[in-house]
Amino acid sequence: MQATLIYNPNSGSAGRVTSDELLEALLRAGYYPVYKATSSEQDLDAILSSHRGGLVVVAGGDGTVRAVATRLIRKKTPIAILPLGTANNISKTLGIRGEPWEIIAGLSEPRKCYFDVGHVLSPWGEDYFLEAFGFGLYAELLAEYEPEKGKSILRSISTATKVMSDFTAPECKITLDGKTIPGKFLMVEALNTTAFGPRLKVAPDADPSDGVFELVRIDEQNRDSVLAYLAGLVAEEFDELPSVDVSCGKRLEITWDGSHVHVDAEVRPETVDKPRGLSPAGGVRPAVSSNPNRRGKIRVKLLHKAIEFWLPK
Repeated sequence: MQATLIYNPNSGSAGRVTSDELLEALLRAGYYPVYKATSSEQDLDAILSSHRGGLVVVAGGDGTVRAVATRLIRKKTPIAILPLGTANNISKTLGIRGEPWEIIAGLSEPRKCYFDVGHVLSPWGEDYFLEAFGFGLYAELLAEYEPEKGKSILRSISTATKVMSDFTAPECKITLDGKTIPGKFLMVEALNTTAFGPRLKVAPDADPSDGVFELVRIDEQNRDSVLAYLAGLVAEEFDELPSVDVSCGKRLEITWDGSHVHVDAEVRPETVDKPRGLSPAGGVRPAVSSNPNRRGKIRVKLLHKAIEFWLPK
């Protein structure tokens, strides 16, 4: 079987393995490997639109996996992940561990796994997510941080200090599977994976193949201390904190007040049309107006078993 290798050399730990080494490992595992260089989203569009069968092997982080997967929804094209990113939330949720060549060796007899994909219908268009969609504190942090400028610990600390000192919970109405959830929330996240962003493991019971997402909410009135939230994340007990509520659902509707939301690692709405980036790690972009409606309904649902992943045996 042909295996098309999509390799992102800009991923967090890409330096520990070369594309040639990955191609050799795929050949040893019984595949006919083909390497496709990707330096832009246009490259990725061209590669995947012309793909005619076989396995697609993604060597990169969560952003690269999302970029490929959102272009292959319902295409019946299997995807294998070689996690080379910083967080690797998707691969960790799937239980993928080991060095890239070890993972490839395990693909000689792969296990098939189906993966749900989140679909967002909003005033600015349609989006897809593999990890999480949400609004509130994290979305505002992401908007202020501007991850496209590159990763920086100092800038992260500065951004967090600024946003958390000024942040107030947005006004909105939330409906989950037809039932209204009252309250005002510091953060609302619909998770498909156990963690999102920089390894924020807030939904340890999330299963991306069960047809439901975990809706994690932090109640503003009963908020815990920042230290308590950090301790909860470290101990992987975030969902047990008094101010945190978790529900499962299939459909979410939000009466949106115009504040920022995030779709995986991308902030919405984009207030100007962005050029197609030089990074191949962008997901499928929605049709975005230069002046999107700043209020309206956001509807979120899961596309059940929309992606097929192959996991090492």
